[in-house]
Amino acid sequence: MEFLKDIFIDKLGLEVHHFEKFKSLIKTKKLKKKEYLIQEGSVCDFIGFVISGKLRSHVQNDRVEFNNDFYLQNSVVTAYTSYLNQDPTNCNIEALADTEIAFITYKHFTMLIDEDIHFLKLAKYISDIFFIRKCKRETSFLKNSAAERLEMLCKTYPGIEQQISQYHIASYLGIKPESLSRIKLLTYINK
Repeated sequence: MEFLKDIFIDKLGLEVHHFEKFKSLIKTKKLKKKEYLIQEGSVCDFIGFVISGKLRSHVQNDRVEFNNDFYLQNSVVTAYTSYLNQDPTNCNIEALADTEIAFITYKHFTMLIDEDIHFLKLAKYISDIFFIRKCKRETSFLKNSAAERLEMLCKTYPGIEQQISQYHIASYLGIKPESLSRIKLLTYINK
């Protein structure tokens, strides 16, 4: 949970008492591999922080899954549009390994913001994370080759290739696993 304290103090410039107040309202949840944190059709009423493990977000279309995000240790995890609107989500968030998250409910986070506007800094930080990742990914599909998308993925999530299966990475990049193998081989040869 030290990474969360670092966000409060170092990145956001908040005080220790802000972190302690926040910490008093968070709960933890453990997921087994392949267990869902949230499924399509549910309303997301939490913002989570990955203490350990890894998760993937995916949408399903005619029984085909498309990965649209990953959540590794020390990252923020939520179905953010659902969280903001309190409407059912269209995605699924699944544990790719045994995972533990700390989370705060929509009700408690809203209460904190109502009591102390300094917590808006945390809300903005979370919003910025999701907005920037979404924009980068969307732009990369419009402008970049699959090899360039892979390079960006590796910069965004250092060490991801050692943590996430090639099948899931290929799905995230919008390519077949065989194409990912070719791209990696060509990149290795050209180095």
